[in-house]
Formats: sequence, structure tokens, C-alpha cells
Amino acid sequence: MSRKSRVLPLAAVLTGLVLTGCEHPDGTALVTVNATAELKAAIGTPTRAATSSRPATPSSGTTTTTTGTSTTEVPPTTTTTTTTAEPAAPRPEDQPRPRVDTPAAPPKPTAPDAPARSEVEIAEARVVELTNAERAAQGCPALAADDRLAAAARAHSADMAARDYFDHVSQDGRSFVDRVKAAGYPSPGAENIAAGQRTAEAVVKGWMDSPGHRANILNCKLKALGAGMARGGSYGIYWTQNFGW
Repeated sequence: MSRKSRVLPLAAVLTGLVLTGCEHPDGTALVTVNATAELKAAIGTPTRAATSSRPATPSSGTTTTTTGTSTTEVPPTTTTTTTTAEPAAPRPEDQPRPRVDTPAAPPKPTAPDAPARSEVEIAEARVVELTNAERAAQGCPALAADDRLAAAARAHSADMAARDYFDHVSQDGRSFVDRVKAAGYPSPGAENIAAGQRTAEAVVKGWMDSPGHRANILNCKLKALGAGMARGGSYGIYWTQNFGW
């Protein structure tokens, strides 16, 4: 009986309104396979190691690496060769140069952050801005924002809200002229008041739709303006404009 040898193949597979106005007359592998002669003699059959110096061209955004395995296991051989050359005489230009430290520039001073404005201050500034826009559209010069006029206007709005009334005359009998002068502004010009409007845009529009208030806003001879807003009272919100010559 004859014996037949079978060679079994080995395979590896890798695999998200109320309005009212008042005017004052003053105007971003390399794998190296090395085979030695001793390794060839030990195996008895020629072996071939292949390396490719041409890198694979990767497709956009992906990288593929394939490696193979050998059916014959051979102990690895590692050879490392280090060669040093005689150092050349140093050239003058290769000599280290003395280090010169440059002093760092002093940090620039930073301005302190401005305090955040309140809702009332933002609304009052918006009234002045919108008023000047209406004047510019009619060829009048811009009114200068004045802190004294603003203080008088804010105080009158706060008084109306606290005492629940609506009038140019305070309950203590003072007129806008009295209030403006008491705030330190010498030449009161005119006053607009309103109640109930929820935004600066709404109140300025209301004044512009009323002939008397519009006349104060578009009086080209007036020089300064202060606006004041306060919450409270029956209307919920009160507005005052004080103009100055």
C-alpha cells in the first residue's frame, strides 16, 4: 500500500399713550526586510525579500497598509551598524555666537472695563439717538446729550411713576423750568412727556405723530437733550424729554 503525501495549503487573509408737550420760549512605514547569507544557507532554498520605495497613493481621507506572513518561521536577525566620522576642524562661522537677550516689551496698559449699562440707561440713550435721527432727516443739527437735562428728565419720570400722575407740573407745583434749573442747567428749552409706551422706538414715534411734540424734536435752534424713563404707576412706564437752549 502506497502512501501519498498531501500538502495542505496554508492561507492567511488580512483584513441645532398718553402724550403731552411743553415748550419754553427761550428758545491647519517604512518596513525594511533584510536577509543574510547565513539565513539562506540555513533554509537551503533561496529566499527573496522585497521592499518598495514607491509609497502607495492613499485615497482622500483614508490610509491602507497590507503586510504578509511567511510559511517558514526563522529566528529574526537584527544587525545594527554605527559609524562615526572624524570631526572636522571647526570653522569660525560655526563657532557659537554669544547670546543676546532682548528685554521683553512691557505689557500695554489696558483700559478698565466700562460698567454695564442698565435697562433704563440703554432705553434713555436710545431715545436720544432716535431723536437725533429724526432731526438729521430734517436737516437739524444733533442735540448734545447732557447729564443735567437727563437727571431732571429721569427724576420727573420717576416722580410721576411713584405718585401715579401724568403732568408737566409736579405735584409740588414746580414746572419743567424749575426742575431743569434745579438740576444745574441754566437755559431750559422745552419738555416732552409720555406714558405707556414699552420701547424707545414706540415713544419717539408717538411724539413724532403729535404736532406739538414733533415741533419740539425738530426745533433746530435747541442745543441739548436729556431723556429719562421710569417704571411704575398706572401706565407702567413713564418717559420725559428735557431740551435746552
